[in-house]
Amino acid sequence: MRHLIVFIVFIIACLITDKAFGQIQPPDTLQLSPKELFGESDDLNDVGILQSYIDFSKDVLSSSNLSVGIIGKQVSTTLNLGYNKSSMNGQWGHTFAASLNPVWNYYGVGYGFSRNTEKRTTTIQSFYSTDFNFQKNISLSVIDVFRTKKWGTFGYSLNASKTFWGESEGEWEGKYTVDENGDFKDLIYPIDPAASEITYGGMVMYTYTYKTKMVNISPQIFLISDIYKIYKHGGKNDMSYLTDFNLDLYYGTSFDWKITKRFVLNTNIRFNTTIDKSTKSVGYKKENPIMFMIGTNFQF
Repeated sequence: MRHLIVFIVFIIACLITDKAFGQIQPPDTLQLSPKELFGESDDLNDVGILQSYIDFSKDVLSSSNLSVGIIGKQVSTTLNLGYNKSSMNGQWGHTFAASLNPVWNYYGVGYGFSRNTEKRTTTIQSFYSTDFNFQKNISLSVIDVFRTKKWGTFGYSLNASKTFWGESEGEWEGKYTVDENGDFKDLIYPIDPAASEITYGGMVMYTYTYKTKMVNISPQIFLISDIYKIYKHGGKNDMSYLTDFNLDLYYGTSFDWKITKRFVLNTNIRFNTTIDKSTKSVGYKKENPIMFMIGTNFQF
């Protein structure tokens, strides 16, 4: 009889223990209703707020050694390094370039091959940039520049670029976890798969130089537009399309200070205006930097 009682007590203890351990379980996942999600996601997903972004492929346009960009209250410095090597007759040229911006986490290297005549320079150029984390970009451009004595310098370029993005947190879709007591524990964000975008576009530019004994002054204007895009996003949102009207306008003035016969100091100020309704329609807005640049040109 004693052994039977001990066995019954052991069974009851096991049942109580199993029930207690059953309460220690992974948090439950709950989902808000569409109406609740609409009310809660305004702040979490910044509904109605334009998210700002920086387009390095367009903003890094200067061959100056040092460039300072100002966006709102943020100041960022880009160091551009270049090395040019020409043939003995000057008809062919090679350009090696590097761009470093630790503040905005941008690093790039490039190579260009040029053919020169008295009035025209044609360049094929490639450039690779990365932030060593989330985004990388590779571009190929054909650039044509025409020089005239009377009307200044004209140019255009045709370019194709491909940008890659890694996995990232998507917008909150209303899922969250609760603990064993039903209290809120954490939000669950979906993970967006890696994506890529191919962009075809072009640029036209114009500059005219006023020459004096001490300084050459050159007003400049660049007009850049994207024409066609191919977007791939894990197969679920893949698309290709002609873009709506968009325009990036860069305008400013370059000063070449003639320090000596062999040494020229360049200073440059450039502004940016963007017209692009398509990005605003999906909640994004390109930042427009003010760029101050300084560079050197030393002739050996």
